[in-house]
Amino acid sequence: MTRSLLAAALLLAARAALVGAQVVDTTRTDSLARDTTDYTAQFLKAQQDARRLIPVVPRVGAGELLPFRTRLVFDRDSILWHNAETVSDLLSKVPGVFIVRGGWTGRPELPTFQAHGATSVDYVLDGVPYLPIGQDSLMVDPSILPMSFLSRVEVERLPGHLRVHLFTHHHDRSVPYSRIGIASGDLQIARYQGELEKRSTKGFGFAAAFDHLSVPAQQGVSGDYSNTQARLRVDYAPSGRFAAEIQYLLSSPDREAVFPEAPPLDTLSRPRHGSRKDLSARVFLARRADGLGPRLDLIASRTHWVDEIEKDSTQAIVNQLEFNGVLVSADTVFVASRHRRGFSQFGAMLGYRLPAASLDGSVFYRSTWTPLEVQARGGIAPSRWLTASLEGVYRRHDGGRSSEWLAARAGITLPMGFSASGVWRRGSEVALPSMVADEAQDLDDRSIMAGWQGGFAEVEASYTSNAGYRPAPFAQYPQLASIGPSGRTNWVTVNARIAPRQWLILDGWYSTPQGTRPEGQPPTQSVINGTIQSKFLPTFKSGIFNVKLQFSMENWGTGVIARDEDGEPITLKGATYVRSYIGLQIGAFMAYYNRYNVQGTGLPYVPNSNPGRGGLGPPAFASTFGVRWDFSN
Repeated sequence: MTRSLLAAALLLAARAALVGAQVVDTTRTDSLARDTTDYTAQFLKAQQDARRLIPVVPRVGAGELLPFRTRLVFDRDSILWHNAETVSDLLSKVPGVFIVRGGWTGRPELPTFQAHGATSVDYVLDGVPYLPIGQDSLMVDPSILPMSFLSRVEVERLPGHLRVHLFTHHHDRSVPYSRIGIASGDLQIARYQGELEKRSTKGFGFAAAFDHLSVPAQQGVSGDYSNTQARLRVDYAPSGRFAAEIQYLLSSPDREAVFPEAPPLDTLSRPRHGSRKDLSARVFLARRADGLGPRLDLIASRTHWVDEIEKDSTQAIVNQLEFNGVLVSADTVFVASRHRRGFSQFGAMLGYRLPAASLDGSVFYRSTWTPLEVQARGGIAPSRWLTASLEGVYRRHDGGRSSEWLAARAGITLPMGFSASGVWRRGSEVALPSMVADEAQDLDDRSIMAGWQGGFAEVEASYTSNAGYRPAPFAQYPQLASIGPSGRTNWVTVNARIAPRQWLILDGWYSTPQGTRPEGQPPTQSVINGTIQSKFLPTFKSGIFNVKLQFSMENWGTGVIARDEDGEPITLKGATYVRSYIGLQIGAFMAYYNRYNVQGTGLPYVPNSNPGRGGLGPPAFASTFGVRWDFSN
């Protein structure tokens, strides 16, 4: 009994101690401040900012009035949605252009228009003439230009001459913009792209972008290629009447030489290894913000090239091409300090624009090759049926030479969808200003174009008569040592597009010379595209979905592409190449698959001067594929 009472007393004492030791917890379950963020308001504001336009630095150099059918335009959607890997690929969409290419991506791609050689195309990048410089300072290789930086390409067509205006992307929203692209393919090809742009409502903006492309050599063929490019821009555009920008472009092509598979190991494609830096500054002034009235653009740029070949990068490849104990040495031994080249450009562009008329003039001073360039252009559209323009160009080159010509254009729009235009260019031109021995050639070129456009079809036909011309050879391909001069040549070109269904499109062009068949371009050439494209709107009513299937066929006839060192003609055999493209777009996401040479054709784009030893052709059944994302905010 006593033990039981003692045990109970101890138990009660322990319980009392525990109860007395307890402390009441007065802390609330959630002591954090209440979240007052209105995410719905933030989302709606972001949507509103993404739709609100703010001023940007306006485009310069291609705003004059031109008659219908004398200018082709590729906007940003067209550039991204085309089956084009390079700027040269994009130019192949222009009727009458033939691309002299080494076969696979990474080799030189030199466009020639109506057998006038690679110098028949001029390039203007954001208002600044893009001139050749480097180990080959004769002609621009547009395959090196970064197409991912571009938002718009405008191509002006003159008889025997093209002027290509390239415009980089300018973000016109207050929300940030970014873009990422990753691509790969056969032979371990790799491409990486990135872009970031930001602009404030006060006018300040910046852009940064890069593009890296790496293309290993084809199996059994020498010649790797890689190129890392970058773009930086800072600008200030507080309104549509004033803007200023500074832009820096870097290009570092690393292209090894290409040799044939069997001796003698003559060079088929020259090496190119170095870095090009373009720094430009521009100030824009205008009286009105709507594009009308007077405007002034002041431009200054500096282009610098450094050869980075201390010992020819093809030596390792040459060592692998040893046959029967014979080793061909290809050392070129460049000293980088002695291979620095550069030039400066300073220009002023003055224009006056009315709703139905335009007047533009420009003056450029350069430190080398073409010290002075003066251009004047005027256009008028007195009615919606008639447009006319006149252009005058004067260029003073080193060595007392000059280029000077007048180009007159006129176009008329007729009822029922018919239209016609005519172009006449008269004067003289120096094809290679960087070579003092190259003299001016007379120009007397005329072109007539007529077309019809209906609800589901469009047809255009042109007849061009060009005076005799002596084109410059394709310098990147030493086997093609020269191109014979031609007499007056008449070209017939037909371009057509038909869409029997909203989702089915057939288009293409055909071009051939009449009478005289000039050297430097196949005598007949055609490009045909068959496209199936649909947004499946009954299922995806927002239009967020898009799919594209396309087959492209390029065909040309047998002709003389050039002459060798002994003056003997080099024949380019007729060939047909088929290419397929699959694209899928879901909102801002895009995936694509590109397949080249679907038929496995073994004929080359660039033949060898020694018949029977092959040349530079595309690999059979090669493919590239990749994805791209666009982001806002």
